[in-house]
Order: sequence, then structure tokens, then C-alpha cells
Amino acid sequence: MQKTMETLRPSVMEGIHPRRWKISTTVFYLILIAYGLINLFPFVWVVLSSFKTNDEIYAAVLALPSQLRFENYVTAWQTAKIGQFMLNSAIVSASAVFIVLLFGSMAAYILSRVIPNRFLYTYFALGIMIPVQTILIPTFVLMKTIQLNNTLLSLILLYAASNISLAVFLLVGFMRSIPGELEEAAVIDGCSWPRLFFQIILPLCRPGLAAVGTLSFLYCWNEYLFAYVLISGADTKTMPQGIYALQGLYTAAYGPLTAGLVLSILPVLIIYILFQEQVIEGMVAGSVVG
Repeated sequence: MQKTMETLRPSVMEGIHPRRWKISTTVFYLILIAYGLINLFPFVWVVLSSFKTNDEIYAAVLALPSQLRFENYVTAWQTAKIGQFMLNSAIVSASAVFIVLLFGSMAAYILSRVIPNRFLYTYFALGIMIPVQTILIPTFVLMKTIQLNNTLLSLILLYAASNISLAVFLLVGFMRSIPGELEEAAVIDGCSWPRLFFQIILPLCRPGLAAVGTLSFLYCWNEYLFAYVLISGADTKTMPQGIYALQGLYTAAYGPLTAGLVLSILPVLIIYILFQEQVIEGMVAGSVVG
């Protein structure tokens, strides 16, 4: 097969004029650079604005600040209690992601290795297609009935349930690619089912788990609608609610507001940079094999 590809490659390249190839490649990269700059613009604007006053922001959007006003970050952290909101979001996001990875991987293992059931797999996968806005009112009524409204536990359970479908969808496809001989050898050696799952299957699914965990964390950290409806206490608000609280009724101090946005973006940006390769690998494996 490799020899066949090597013999075909020169004939394919001969049909493409070198100059035309260079022009098309240059245009392609220019489009990608333009697209990258367009996506980078909001982030640059937020970072620059976080060191400015309102007058400087109104005067020139992309101009450098006359001086670095770190007091905007102090105001956002202390006066607006961004630190407390960030802690609440971290607790909610980490707890929800842990539940998603644990129960999602268990369900995916059963559906892919133990009792393959296309109906149940489709049932889980359909959860991705349901708009979360459609369950807003029933969720509020349910949480109020069981007296979990205005608690972080309500958000943890809701976020975990919202991401289980994605976890099953990706991990089922990933686990199907694991050779069955590994399980057979482990069972012959006397390995129990829990040990087989936690010590053999899960380590082989690290890219898939990283993809599910990263995507779930992004959703939990940035979610605003359910947090706004379910949480009303000042001490239990999450990061998106805290950012919104920085905006006044008639005017907004954009310096502290954008400083709060930068503090909100940094954890997500760091996590995505650390796990971006695993996210791409897990998404590809889960979509192709599944």
C-alpha cells in the first residue's frame, strides 16, 4: 500500500502547477490568519480595557492604556467579590465534571463492552439535541419542590445531567476501539469487574476523558441562564452572575467589568491549552469509531 501511494504521489503532484499551488496555499493561510485575528480581537480588547478608565475606553478602543490601572482588578476581586464567585464556579464545575466522568464512563462501558444496546445509546445521544432552554421551567419547579433552589448542589446536579449525554456519546465510540483481548486476559488472571474498569479501561480512555472533562468544564464555567434562575443568594452566585453584577443600573465601570472578564477567561484558557491535544484526539476517536 505504501509503495502504491509513493507511485501515485508524483503523478498527482504533476497535475498541479507549482505557481498555482503556491498561490492557493498563500490565500488559504491568509484566510486562516484573518480568521484568527478576528477571533483574537475581542480578547485583546478585553485585556486592554481592563487597564483603562471609561474615558480611555471611549476615546480609543485599541489604544494602549496611559498607565496600567491594576486597581480595576482589585475592585473586581474585592468590591465585587469575584474571588467568592470564582470559588463557587470552581466547586460547581469540578463536582459536575467528576460526576460526568464517573457515571458517563460507567454507562459508556456498559453500552460498548458489556451489553451493547443501540436503543439505549441512541437515547443517551438524543440528549445532546435537546435545547436546555426547554427544561428551564420544569427544572426550577423541581428544584423548588425538593428544596434545592438557591444551592450549589442544584447547579451541580443540573450540569452533570446536562453533560452525561455528551460523555456517553464520545466515550462509547472511544471504548469500542479498545481490543477485547485485554479484558479477556484480565478476567483469566482473576481481575474483578471494578478493577478491570478502573485500572485497565479508564487509563486507556484518557484522551476521551480529557475531551469530555474539558468540554463539560467549559459548559459549567460559562453557563449563566440556569444559574440566574436557580441562584439568588449573594454568597452562592457563580462567576457569570458576578460579572453581570459589575454592570450598574444606568452606567457601567468598564475597567473593573473587563478585569472580571479577564479573571473569568484565564482558568478556561489555561485548561484548554493544557488539554487541547487530548480534546481533539478524543473528539475524533469518539465521532469516527462511534
